[in-house]
Amino acid sequence: MKRKIKLFGNMKVLCTAAILTALAVVIAYLCKFMTFGSIRITFENLPIILSGYLFGPWVGLIVGLASDLLNTAVSQYGIGGINPIITLGAATVGFMAGLPYSKKNGLRLGIGVVLAHILGNMIIKSIGLKVFYSYPLVALLPRVPLYAVIGIIEFFLLYFITRSSALTRAMGGKNEL
Repeated sequence: MKRKIKLFGNMKVLCTAAILTALAVVIAYLCKFMTFGSIRITFENLPIILSGYLFGPWVGLIVGLASDLLNTAVSQYGIGGINPIITLGAATVGFMAGLPYSKKNGLRLGIGVVLAHILGNMIIKSIGLKVFYSYPLVALLPRVPLYAVIGIIEFFLLYFITRSSALTRAMGGKNEL
């Protein structure tokens, strides 16, 4: 099964991206109860950031896009409740996580997490909340320290996940990480 798949490169990347998409949807669904107005405490971005980090910005973008669309589809709003600006924010999270391309290391992961959260969550998703749901700016400002803390936690979780021998074996050896 060595056929090339345009964006994903091979079946292993495609299947891993699908699993990370599903994981982001499940985490988002489980964290719905931790929503307080414009504030939502969740780690749904962790699999999206991981996909960008492991496979590059375009796979991260697709995982972010697909996970937000699926998450909205299974929510109480259904597919009609899609907020295109928030969906763009989710896609940006994956894209920015994969953008600082270099040898995979802790610094690159940290830069990716920071870029993903600042642009995707703090800026774009906040604009989506302001435009579509008319949240006042005062209600959106707590998102900045919240995502700073979530970003730090996600960085450490991802750092240890990416150094896991189980992940290395699952991905086919050290050269793919």
